[in-house]
Amino acid sequence: VLDIAPDGTVREVGRIDDVVAQGESGLLGIAVSPTFDADGLVFLYATTGADNRILRAVYDGTALSEPSVIVDGIPAGRIHDGGRLVFGPDGMLYAATGEAGDAELAQDPASLGGKILRITPDGAPAPGNPDPASPIYSLGHRNVQGLAFDEENRLWASEFGQNDVDELNLVTPGTNYGWPEVEGIGGA
Repeated sequence: VLDIAPDGTVREVGRIDDVVAQGESGLLGIAVSPTFDADGLVFLYATTGADNRILRAVYDGTALSEPSVIVDGIPAGRIHDGGRLVFGPDGMLYAATGEAGDAELAQDPASLGGKILRITPDGAPAPGNPDPASPIYSLGHRNVQGLAFDEENRLWASEFGQNDVDELNLVTPGTNYGWPEVEGIGGA
């Protein structure tokens, strides 16, 4: 992990061990806590030899601490690993996961693949999730590449289609976005 100073100086401040970078995998996402000035928390989404996982570390201005795993067991593959991280206006961490090239995982409620997750900064399912015991916020995603909140605090996700039907989805809790049964506009 690098720090880039205002004058353009680049320096290494930490390493994330066990990251597997092949195909579309590797160190895929980073987000800082909305209270970073007070807590220094940095969140990372990384591929290992076993899975994709969300890590949490502290950056003290000089070095990044050894990260701890807050979510693991997210399917990993050479393709479709997701990895986007963003904090919402509610203070919760949203993470986009890919289906790792196994399209059926996007529809499997027992899998974290092909989903948007909503978790607390400790990695627990966020209060108000569709299933209080699950981090899954929405499902049926192929490989979300962008997450952003608009001025009305609505979550949007940009997602690659299989060939040429990319999607821009307004994400609402518990909604199924259809992959692999539906790509692009799917109506109801």
